[in-house]
Amino acid sequence: MRRILLIIVMAAALCAAGTGQAAETAGRPGCRVCGMYIDEYQHTANELTYKDGRHTEACGMACLLRIVQDEGGPDAFSSIMARDWESRELVPAAEATYVIGSRVIPDMMPGIIAFRSREAAQKFVDAEGGEVLDFHQALSAVSPMGMTMPTRIKAAVLPSQGAFGVGLGYMYMEMDEIMEGSSSRDPHDFVRRPGQMMAPKEMTTKAEMLMLNYGLTDSLALGMNISYLEKEMQMYKLGGNLVQTDNNSGLGDLGLSLRYNLWRDNYFSKFFTLLAETTLPTGDFDTEWLDIPGLQLGYGDYSFTGGLLYSQRFSNFWFHGLASYTHKMENNDDYQFGNETRLGLAMHYTPNYDWLVGLELDTLFQGRNEKNSMDVGNTGGSRTNLAAVADWRFLTALGGNFSLRVTAGIPIYEDLNHYTMGTMERVQLGGGYFATVSINFNRRFQTE
Repeated sequence: MRRILLIIVMAAALCAAGTGQAAETAGRPGCRVCGMYIDEYQHTANELTYKDGRHTEACGMACLLRIVQDEGGPDAFSSIMARDWESRELVPAAEATYVIGSRVIPDMMPGIIAFRSREAAQKFVDAEGGEVLDFHQALSAVSPMGMTMPTRIKAAVLPSQGAFGVGLGYMYMEMDEIMEGSSSRDPHDFVRRPGQMMAPKEMTTKAEMLMLNYGLTDSLALGMNISYLEKEMQMYKLGGNLVQTDNNSGLGDLGLSLRYNLWRDNYFSKFFTLLAETTLPTGDFDTEWLDIPGLQLGYGDYSFTGGLLYSQRFSNFWFHGLASYTHKMENNDDYQFGNETRLGLAMHYTPNYDWLVGLELDTLFQGRNEKNSMDVGNTGGSRTNLAAVADWRFLTALGGNFSLRVTAGIPIYEDLNHYTMGTMERVQLGGGYFATVSINFNRRFQTE
């Protein structure tokens, strides 16, 4: 999978120079913003003509309005034409009336639909819900990106029905500090204390990741993720005079998720969503690593998560919040990983429809693991991580869009459990850093 990811990244770099017009110059025209094929959205497709005579199309009103925003406003165009929902004819966008927030999402979010007359728009609202807007109100109601997706937490914003996403990613994580509660120490100094004899030195985790998501309905989305893990633990032995290295690699547990949107506002700017997740024990749990649980590839049994998600947009900023609880089952080797409570916040800024930058903060509270119903003393505790994220939509093709996402972060607070056994202190590793890079493809398939 790593070779495949490298090939995709190289292809992206080669394509980047010509991406601005990729959707328009392809044999089958696509929307400049989202890449969806124009011929599949003839009931909403519209047209824009620049003052220099250049011409472009968009799949629907949301993408048209994003183009207008990105070009500095209506004055950049000699003609902006919207498609009337009833007659399917093009009408001047400034003269049309719009409906936002109805139960019908014909193209991209937010579902903005154009009507030739205000009476027709009001009749549609009476039947399908939503709110009536004029052209300038519709223009101010659209953000550069219809939705943003955090990296380390899930968003309350769901993909529309028929929207599909796939991602290939690579993750690297390193921990290299001894943690005694919230105090950190250098492993080399720690192992040389009287009576210590052994201590962890460094642990690294590499993962090649596959991520999928699909909008089952406009209110229900399915997600899946699985990773191939490569883990390495270095341990000081004999008071630091010997370093022992252990490795383990293989598939991790398969994760499945469902998100159900309980409520959203008409402007698609506020969302409140339920989260349900489970992991299937596809990752190997090996008794060889009972005393080094960090080297395990999976829990050895199922886990179940329930949570609440909230997302809100303020102009070009998106804010996301998460609160969840995970229960892990005891496996057949009488080992149970600690249950988890997780809180997360993310802030994303979208200056235009191709770029996102942001910060993400998440805190994990984990109970102690149990072996034969006895606590494993040097497991569990709390970690708070801060990550910076950047997302670049570099290509519209194949009826959708490709984006490159990079994340890098560090733990900013850790309080990890430890205990004394004889003359030795049994501790955990913390500190270090983590980073991920992924290539993502998203498109919406026709649902009508």
